[in-house]
Amino acid sequence: MAIPSRVILSIAEEWFLAIVLLIIVVSWERRSLDSIGIRKMTGRDILWALFGFLFRALSFMLTMPLVQSLGLETTSAGIGQLARVPIFLRIAVVFTAGITEEILFRGYPIERLTSMTGSPVLGAAISYVVFVVLHLPFWGPGGAIQIGAWSLIVTWLYVRRGNLPACMLMHILNDAYAFLLLPIFIPQYLR
Repeated sequence: MAIPSRVILSIAEEWFLAIVLLIIVVSWERRSLDSIGIRKMTGRDILWALFGFLFRALSFMLTMPLVQSLGLETTSAGIGQLARVPIFLRIAVVFTAGITEEILFRGYPIERLTSMTGSPVLGAAISYVVFVVLHLPFWGPGGAIQIGAWSLIVTWLYVRRGNLPACMLMHILNDAYAFLLLPIFIPQYLR
């Protein structure tokens, strides 16, 4: 299967799962979307998301030497693969991942696991591990280390603020930088 076909399938799968989960929250659990952190962002939430995005750059710079010293590929390899996908699909990936992954791997699981265990730390930790492990197949171990460092920041943001749209904003900014700007402004970074 060609790369664009896989990307389209992945986008469709993520939206399907996120929509099914939202239907479960509202129809089966009979709870509001606020119960998974979907609420209006405040100015402070936006600032935290922007701060998290900037801190993300630091996390990737700090993990790059570790990943390289272990002889592993960084996220550059995956970004290079995605750079060959048409721009409209990369834009779709940015918004799909930013919205659906936050619903599937932050808002819902952290809230429900916290309710089940009584521990927001345990709820966040389980959600974090699942998120990072699911990134292994495409990004590899090195990329997963880098994504894991970034994911600590966005997971902390959710636990701290309880605002899923703020996490979505941070995720969208992160992916837009990686999948849209890097291929344009630093093409040699992707080789």
